[in-house]
Parts: sequence; C-alpha cells; structure tokens
Amino acid sequence: MSVGFRPMRDGQEDAVAAMVRQLPKDLGLPVVPKLTGEGLRKARGLVQVTVAEDSGLLLGACLWLLTFSTWRGCKGMYVVDLFVMEHARGKKVGERLLQSAMKQAAAEGAEFVKLEVDESNTGGARFYDRLGFGRHPEDELFIMEAETLKTFVDRRL
Repeated sequence: MSVGFRPMRDGQEDAVAAMVRQLPKDLGLPVVPKLTGEGLRKARGLVQVTVAEDSGLLLGACLWLLTFSTWRGCKGMYVVDLFVMEHARGKKVGERLLQSAMKQAAAEGAEFVKLEVDESNTGGARFYDRLGFGRHPEDELFIMEAETLKTFVDRRL
C-alpha cells in the first residue's frame, strides 16, 4: 500500500461526502449526515479537505477549518470529520491523514487542534487519546439548530 496525502481535488466532492455519510453507519448510529458533494462545493473556502489515496482510490478524508481562540490568542484547526475506509483501518492511514491536515493547518498559522467525538464512538476516543489529545470536561458543547436559529434571528429584541 502506497498511500499519499493531499488536498481534495475538484470533482472528488461527491466521493468525500459519501465517505462522511458512511461514518455513522460504521458506528451504528441512527443518523445520516446531510453532507453532499454540492454542499462541499458551496463550502469551498471555508472547509478544507485533506484526502488519503492509494493508486487513485480514496481511502479517507479529513474535513477541517481554521478557527480562532480568544483564550489562547491564536489560530487553531477544528477537525470537522475524519474518516478512513474500513479496509484501510489499522494501517496508520488515519493518523497520517490527520498529521498531513495538521501540517497544512500549521502552515496557515494554526497552533492548536480542536475536535469533538460522539460519546458512543469509543474507538475514536481511544484513537485521539493515543495521539495525545486531552479531554476538556470544562468545555460543554452548545448548538442552536436551524428552526431555533431562525426564530432567534427574526425575534425583535
């Protein structure tokens, strides 16, 4: 296996979106990500995608973006999703894919990496623990979904 790592090329958006949609299936989660190739094309400039490939076949993808921390006073990398095809797992493809994406983010000024792991994804949590990520129990995730967002934005204050 001769795996290479590089930014996603135009025309690969549909294949990357299909990989992301596979992630919850592999975890046994009853959700289906809404990501499509068209969604990735529309997010160009916001979301970066680093891919792993072997002989032209995509083996994995890391979707990420730059963020900023006022607490740290610097840019960082936020990993949106990391996925490796089942047949390529256990061969350090995910670790090398993440490392490649981190190098790209570091070249753009990122000084830290932040990500979330679904609480049922114990394998993913072990993976990130093994790589040296620290858990931050003082941080709690809050999300305002589309309907509530629209109501809030439209509300007169």
